[in-house]
Amino acid sequence: MEKETRPGEYELRIRRFQEKLKEKDLQGALVFQPADLFYLAGACPDGHLFIPSEGKPVLLGYGGLERAREEAAWQPVFPVTGFRDIRRVLIELGFKDLKRLGTEMDVIPLKLFSRYQTLFPDCEWQDISPDIRVLRMVKSPGEIEAIRYAASRHSEVFHYIKDRIRPGMTELEIAADLEGYARRLGHQGRVRFRGLEQGMPAGVVAAGRSGTYNVGVPWTVGGHGLSGLYPMGAGNRRWEPGEPLLVDYPGAYGDYLVDQTRVYFTGQVERTLERAQAVACEIAEFLAEAARPGAVAGELYALAEKKARQAGLAEYFMGFERKAGFVGHGVGLELNEWPVLAPGEETVLQAGMVVAIEPKFVFPGWGAVGVEDTYLITEHGARRLTQG
Repeated sequence: MEKETRPGEYELRIRRFQEKLKEKDLQGALVFQPADLFYLAGACPDGHLFIPSEGKPVLLGYGGLERAREEAAWQPVFPVTGFRDIRRVLIELGFKDLKRLGTEMDVIPLKLFSRYQTLFPDCEWQDISPDIRVLRMVKSPGEIEAIRYAASRHSEVFHYIKDRIRPGMTELEIAADLEGYARRLGHQGRVRFRGLEQGMPAGVVAAGRSGTYNVGVPWTVGGHGLSGLYPMGAGNRRWEPGEPLLVDYPGAYGDYLVDQTRVYFTGQVERTLERAQAVACEIAEFLAEAARPGAVAGELYALAEKKARQAGLAEYFMGFERKAGFVGHGVGLELNEWPVLAPGEETVLQAGMVVAIEPKFVFPGWGAVGVEDTYLITEHGARRLTQG
């Protein structure tokens, strides 16, 4: 697929970000996180992007810069051979006496931040991660086009897999078939997730009780996985008749991704599970209708929780005992973008946001059910992008 970002889009992103820097009275920001680098510069080499509060950004890389020079929106790309070169290059370009800077404090390792502090010893630092994440919430036409493409590819995967699965297959066999087909369609094979490295799997296949395990992160369903060190994703459990099979996979095609979940039944299924699956679909439809510009993220969660309570299923909504605490999240370059549909979240939805809505229920001893689709927020409500 051709590059999604239209000419002039990076300039607009930088101008908007520079407005945030001025509001905070910052002279600039050092950006290092790959998804943020890509969003603001069009490339993500091993390096740093310096964005002054006024003027042109400076992209610095440590080597192997041929691709960055082909793709980056900001030229030239300046080579640096060591950490001290960052300050030297900036001084040569006229950025002297930097006393107030920002960086991405939600993800920066302590070692890297300590080196920034050493490099600029008299500098006061502020967190600019929320500002970047807010900018990334509303997608441009080019980004929406890219997400539509990812949704169309991923919908093919779910059409494919529902005709392939059968009782007796292991979760791993189902995952391997699904992932192989997705890769042939152009799936990146990895999914960006903002935060600490967690050994994130490509997706989750959970048969029966595998859908009830806690996985060390506040997800509703993470699966059992193949080892205690990697306790999520598909494991060796076989899908037996009467059990729900939950398949939750993000689809990353091109630069952008979508998120999608389907549940499959076979044999004699507990009526409670069937009913909960129907309630989950009703909640998803209800939230999609309510998710219009002006809606408040936290209020949407409250509406979903109310529906679950009215159905007598609140105890199992979004987890059992340890609950996920959200019923939807933004998607884009990363899986866990803003906004988050969670209690108390005050973000007001806007047209152009893209969210995955995922009401689910977890029943101890039985498994998990639910649904997830990726939606585009429009003036007329949320429009479902994923199918299948």
